[in-house]
Amino acid sequence: MEPVNLRPPRRAMVSGAAACALAAVLAGCADQANVEVVRGLPNRGERFHEALQRDYADLAASERTEADWKDAVYFTQRAKRAAEGETFDPQAVSERRIPDHALTEITEARRRLMIVLTDAARRSQPTGASLAQSSFDCWLQEQEEDFQPDDIAACRRNFDTAMLALGGTELPPQPAAAPAPAPTAAAPLPKQFEILFDFASADLTPEARATVAEIGQAYQAYNPATVLVVGHTDSVGASEANIALSQRRAEAVANALAGAGVEDARMRIEAYGEERPAVSAGDNAREQRNRRVDVRFDKANGN
Repeated sequence: MEPVNLRPPRRAMVSGAAACALAAVLAGCADQANVEVVRGLPNRGERFHEALQRDYADLAASERTEADWKDAVYFTQRAKRAAEGETFDPQAVSERRIPDHALTEITEARRRLMIVLTDAARRSQPTGASLAQSSFDCWLQEQEEDFQPDDIAACRRNFDTAMLALGGTELPPQPAAAPAPAPTAAAPLPKQFEILFDFASADLTPEARATVAEIGQAYQAYNPATVLVVGHTDSVGASEANIALSQRRAEAVANALAGAGVEDARMRIEAYGEERPAVSAGDNAREQRNRRVDVRFDKANGN
């Protein structure tokens, strides 16, 4: 079986619940997620362990690109264990906070995986066995976030492909749910909130803190499933530096929102630098309307 890309690339994003969310700690997390070093370690195991080292390193690299440091470190550690020749099980479902709607299916998937993931399978089909294990862990991690359906589907497709190669079966499609009674119309979510910043700064102004308080009140009223926190800059400076600045701005807002009662687990942070200006101002232009963090409620729980 040829290696399969475990996850399509996507925009860098970090969960508000992830460890190392503060910029002061990011460097330490990056050291623990040194994918290149772990990928280059000599493997002390068999062909299965070599494939597992590669597959987990690929997952770690993907999470590091997304700035999901918690999972980047986790998958890096798994790649290192594989390099040392250790045989270990896929992650237990109980170790992740899987939403109720996916819990039965993913628990059954792991049960089936443990039936076919034998020592004999690891020796005879090392690539397929590695893909089955690593793609299940990929699926489990994405399902916990429950935010990117395309990524969840990609991990599951790889899992199903590997399971068939190992002699297992695909999970049956979920039965169609009985039609639900027509819901009553829900109140529309509030408009997008905007928080502006001073030039080259990630510090919250008094006006910004007032908006954070407003968002906290709206959060309690609407109970959104996801709170998107998206950082931006104007076009002054290098694009790489602006990406980092927009990340710091988004993190500053996320930390303030946590203090206002917004749950970390519901926040998702994105950072675009100067790529998505609110107004077109040309290159190297100071424009406060572009020095902002946008906060949006994605959907209401129960709707």
